[in-house]
Amino acid sequence: MKWTIKNMKRTIDDGLVIEVVFEIIAKDQQLIASKLDKVTLVGDPSSPDFIPFENLTEEIVVGWVKSEVDVVALEGEVQAILDKKIAKKNAMTTKSGLPWQKPFGF
Repeated sequence: MKWTIKNMKRTIDDGLVIEVVFEIIAKDQQLIASKLDKVTLVGDPSSPDFIPFENLTEEIVVGWVKSEVDVVALEGEVQAILDKKIAKKNAMTTKSGLPWQKPFGF
């Protein structure tokens, strides 16, 4: 599973991150499943552990997100979506197309 940060909301005066939009992505060959979600964060800009907004990395923020959500449940949801796509693909018994045409007509 890959976790990525899509957006963050912060307070203007101190740069405190208060909301994070994230995506979890699972891949299997050509199939992809994903879930987009958001989490609200509570922090303290006067804390000695405070990291200024401009010094944040995706790795740091993903760590914050994972500490606030049920990682196992969310990854399970994404895996279930991917499993359904795999099962549907494996159950296919017909396919359409023309042997002389490249995919997407290019």
